[in-house]
Amino acid sequence: MIKGGSITLRRATADDARFIAENVLRALHIDEADEGHIEHLADICRREDTLYSWCNATVALYDGVPAGLMVAYDGARYRMMRDVTFPMIRMYVGDDYQSMDDEACAGEFYLDSLAVLEEYRCKGIASALIQEMLRLKNKAGIPLATIAVDPGNDTAYRLYTGNGFHHDGQVTVFNTTYDRLVFP
Repeated sequence: MIKGGSITLRRATADDARFIAENVLRALHIDEADEGHIEHLADICRREDTLYSWCNATVALYDGVPAGLMVAYDGARYRMMRDVTFPMIRMYVGDDYQSMDDEACAGEFYLDSLAVLEEYRCKGIASALIQEMLRLKNKAGIPLATIAVDPGNDTAYRLYTGNGFHHDGQVTVFNTTYDRLVFP
């Protein structure tokens, strides 16, 4: 068990691509990905024009050890990045993404993925990443922060509402309806 410790955050680099890929899969609840899929997603994370790009990622360190990850970006770029990313990950998203709701749009800073390694949970890492996302939103001058949350995920719901997010409708992504949470 890990006790005490300090949390530091840093912007990701292209060298973090594999860590980003593993944690995006974790955030999507894909626990059984083979090595080829992880490496393929890592290649996507090394690019600068994808949803899961290192350019959109923040790494959380706990006592200097990578412990969590956040992918968040300006929603005005969502459609362009989606149209680059989703064709490259058809094995996970299929081909019907063109007809789904947009997860984000202009005027929103979107928290796409957030994951904390199991052994580092309940230490404030997720909240620190959310606060960093809000700082990045403010720095970019974007008025609204958004996230899509599975309505059955009580832990995530408590995390986001505990950090000031509130319910603002629903969004359907990959044939699944999520609650849309916004800040402020």
